[in-house]
Amino acid sequence: MQRLFALLLISSLTACDNTPDASAPIPRFGDDTAMTATADSSGGETTPAATRAHVFQFGLYKATAAGQLIDSSSTNTGKVVRKPTLEHVSMTDRVPLLKGTYFGYQYRLFKLPPAVAIKPFMPLRKVLIHPPMTLPDGSTTTGWDRTFTGRVETQQVMGFDGYGFHEDYELVEGEWIFQLWYEDEKLIERRFVSYRPDVAQAGLDLANE
Repeated sequence: MQRLFALLLISSLTACDNTPDASAPIPRFGDDTAMTATADSSGGETTPAATRAHVFQFGLYKATAAGQLIDSSSTNTGKVVRKPTLEHVSMTDRVPLLKGTYFGYQYRLFKLPPAVAIKPFMPLRKVLIHPPMTLPDGSTTTGWDRTFTGRVETQQVMGFDGYGFHEDYELVEGEWIFQLWYEDEKLIERRFVSYRPDVAQAGLDLANE
């Protein structure tokens, strides 16, 4: 089930998931918070006309404490996980298809429009595009598109976006594309590629959990 994660990173993550959203749980892994720079599909930086963004950490994470699974209409699978405790494991854009794997990125938005910088929240939009996934009801999904509000503090927004594998039907190979938008400006695009590890590697990964 697709999850938005409440993110409380043990390592270097501050203000990672603090953006209250009336329509969603407190930003968790893959939910609504902000903190990073505008990155293009190659991992470089781009500069929109006004707002800028910076991705300062990305890759694989592990859960050191489970969160709460709840129903949510804001995701394509109808489920989110709130408030897991996640620890960054490695900086990579390759994601092994193993249950319990979390991946995503942390970002910071700055140089906000003057009218936004003085407000407590900034309207934003998150888009996830992933390989075709067949849900238990037989329907097929390729992602989701949702709006949320990022908390503005010291004229910037910080947050985290990501995904975690918990069900067999989520283990699909291919490209996972995360996007963050403000109005008609794409501030961030981050790409990951999921793959099936060989048996030996999968056993090693499980043994290290």
